Amino acid sequence: MAHKSKSLTSAKNPAVQRFREAAAGKAAGLMLAEGVRLVWDAVRAGGEVVEAAVSPKLNDVDLRDALAERAGSFLDVSDAVLARMSALDTPQGVAALIRRPSYDERALLGEELAPLVVAAAGLRDPGNVGAVVRTAEAAGATGCLTLRGGADPFREKAVRGSMGSVFRLPVTHGMTAADAIAFARRQRLQLVVADGRGPCSHTQADLRRPSMLVLGAEAGGVDSEWLDAADAHVRIPLHPPVESLNVAVAAGVLLFEAQRQRTDA
Repeated sequence: MAHKSKSLTSAKNPAVQRFREAAAGKAAGLMLAEGVRLVWDAVRAGGEVVEAAVSPKLNDVDLRDALAERAGSFLDVSDAVLARMSALDTPQGVAALIRRPSYDERALLGEELAPLVVAAAGLRDPGNVGAVVRTAEAAGATGCLTLRGGADPFREKAVRGSMGSVFRLPVTHGMTAADAIAFARRQRLQLVVADGRGPCSHTQADLRRPSMLVLGAEAGGVDSEWLDAADAHVRIPLHPPVESLNVAVAAGVLLFEAQRQRTDA
């Protein structure tokens, strides 16, 4: 049963601020999930629901019951109050604060003989980070790490961009480049760096081996620390005058090439 259930009608209630802080990534250890599909994804993935807010707009009785059962605090709120809590232009009647998952580095490897870890190096747009996490799960990657200084994958916009993948795929945030390179070396992962000036195309690289695929920001790419450490520099051939792809698109091209190679093998 929920630890506490109550009605909330005032937009000045401290709960409103808690949800807004979570949306901005300022609530330590928490992330915000909004909307029927995303909240269901969190629940079905076994996420810890710390606090849930439900308004009359929610028509999904099963979701309401699941949250009433699982949430540490369950709030019945008016539509107006939920609108104040929400980061969406059109709230769907439900929002939940979910405990951020915590994984050790081995969790990123899954149970695969040839793990495939995605490293987002310097991506600052949370929507792109979320899309990379979603693409990584879709292509069968075993885990994803995002580096310190880049966008937080547990912020609201990134959570939405991941379409629920952040609740299922092991994701960590906050390593430095040196940390991530050391992790790859310890776990015997080849470092495959996406590099527009790389000597081989993505179809020529051997992506069947245990690998860490490193993606940099669309404009700047990855920094010299990664380029120096790389075991393979891989480019996606582009027709001129196009010089780069959106990072989530590039992630899809590279990850599904890895999937193709591994399936064929």
